[in-house]
Amino acid sequence: MPLAAWAAPAGSVEISSQGAVILDFETNIVLFGHNEAVQRVPASMIKMIAVYAVYDAIRDGKANFDTRIHISAGVSEFSRDRTWSNVPLVEGETYSVIELLEVVMVRSANAAIVALAEGIFGSERALVERMNAKALEMNIRATIRDCWGGSPDNRISPLALAWLIRALLQDYPEILAITSMKEVKFDGATLPTSNHLLARYPGADGLKTGFTNPAGYCLIGTAERNGRRLITVTMGNSLETRYPDTEALLDYGFANANRIIADFTTGSVLPSTANLIVNGEEKPLTAYNIRGSHYYKLRDIACLLDGTGVQFEVIWDEIQRSIEIIRGESYTPVGGELEIAPNTSRRYSQTASDIFIDGNRREFDAYHIEGNNYFRLRDIAQFMGFNVDWNEATLTVIIDTPPAPEDNQD
Repeated sequence: MPLAAWAAPAGSVEISSQGAVILDFETNIVLFGHNEAVQRVPASMIKMIAVYAVYDAIRDGKANFDTRIHISAGVSEFSRDRTWSNVPLVEGETYSVIELLEVVMVRSANAAIVALAEGIFGSERALVERMNAKALEMNIRATIRDCWGGSPDNRISPLALAWLIRALLQDYPEILAITSMKEVKFDGATLPTSNHLLARYPGADGLKTGFTNPAGYCLIGTAERNGRRLITVTMGNSLETRYPDTEALLDYGFANANRIIADFTTGSVLPSTANLIVNGEEKPLTAYNIRGSHYYKLRDIACLLDGTGVQFEVIWDEIQRSIEIIRGESYTPVGGELEIAPNTSRRYSQTASDIFIDGNRREFDAYHIEGNNYFRLRDIAQFMGFNVDWNEATLTVIIDTPPAPEDNQD
């Protein structure tokens, strides 16, 4: 999913964050980045990946919002540890899933997410495994050691975290009803939110704070104005700068989004002069170099790789205006494959079609040129399982694929 974005030229924002990013929710375009791909300790922001896993479990019928979660002795003891952000939980008592989710997202209650881990997944270790698997299936690089954010070994970049939050809000937009709460009632008490952005910034409706000594002060922010939603992540702040930095990022994003997105998504381009070798054979093929990456027509690549171990079918759904990629199936030509385009400038625009791989919606950095969709070759390779190399001396793109299954012989 996160393959659709990279940092566009966006000027500068006056912030002190060690790492920060602004992501446009609708287009997945990065409006600004500062050390956005550098992995850092996320503190309690990691809880939102745990929340994602809990919502997936509810979707899959493993629990529901009214499911009662039993509080173990260990969780109860942890919930009374004042050195961490916590809400006291009574040993032997039960709380509903929604009650625990609310104090996790609004109050950043550490023991509450561990209680959900034990009650839904069987253990914290099982939830952590699911969180790592979630990141992996989304093609997001992360290291997750616990579900609540205390481990100094947790690692994720601001950009990866922003991508993940975007996917979370796409799948479960109802989460905003919780993250926008300025207080939560729990076990007879009224508890204020830990996220002061809600009171400071017009349009803010989330999302998650974080702090440990290794992480510094962190914040995932999101706000909506005039139908545009932005997601920001700041990491490695001081107590005094966390909210001003987030406000500066949001201000910059809302002021510059239209210009950046327009510059990012359209332009003119000439065919690339790069050569292409597939499994040792030179294959003349038209490609376009857009912002330093080679883009090839999806049907051309499908045609070239047909009969290999990474073959795939491409289907255009005219009604849904979507592209369906089916891995492992032979490609069906529709005409026009492998044609060489004339060496003239072509207009390109970002592909607006939904893209599915084996029925799962994915987001790619793809462009529409002369009626065809062109994909970044390395992005296709990551999902299909072939290797791509670049020989700078000969300006050659090199593709190596595994053989078709029937060609594997002992």
